[in-house]
Amino acid sequence: MTLGLFPLNLVLFPHVRLPLHIFEPRYKALINGCLERGLEFGINLVEDGHLHPVGCAARVVEQVKRYPDGRLDIVIEGTRRFRLLELVPSEMPFAVGTVEDFPDEQGASGVPLLETVLERYNRIVTLVYGIGAPTFTTDQLTDTPSFELAPKAGLSVQQKQGLLETPSEEARLRMLDGHLNDMLPSIIKAENIQRIIRNDGYMRR
Repeated sequence: MTLGLFPLNLVLFPHVRLPLHIFEPRYKALINGCLERGLEFGINLVEDGHLHPVGCAARVVEQVKRYPDGRLDIVIEGTRRFRLLELVPSEMPFAVGTVEDFPDEQGASGVPLLETVLERYNRIVTLVYGIGAPTFTTDQLTDTPSFELAPKAGLSVQQKQGLLETPSEEARLRMLDGHLNDMLPSIIKAENIQRIIRNDGYMRR
């Protein structure tokens, strides 16, 4: 199959929504074509001119605003992973590629590990963003919860791409578990420092 491509310096995950401001003429053409025909397009991470082959297909779920000059504010949602096989000649102003689906390998789902990851994730999100931060429970997640936790897990772009390319939910949850476990002590330390500052330099008992 072929997809119109929208290379960006970010990683999109399946089931995750992302706002985009579309202003380049070639990508206005891409998004307008997708809106008119109900098509998906592909987002691949591009770094220093290198286009990573494993990306995520996306669909427009909301057209927030259309400007007089044709610019668009939209919300997209990741649908499925794909591997870019090759770029193909096209009359379109944007890149078009031949792609194949990139499904998970058959194996353990990682459900027993999920509760541990969720506990760490929710604790970190609450420490960073405060009470009322957007935490998760298991019944709010899909069958690939690692993708939904990844955007606010403090991962670098390279780590996010590595997670996207990992073909097992169990392995992705283990990656997140190790990352969150490494992050937690420094976040607790930073929170304690901020508490000292708020208390004029004196730690309350």
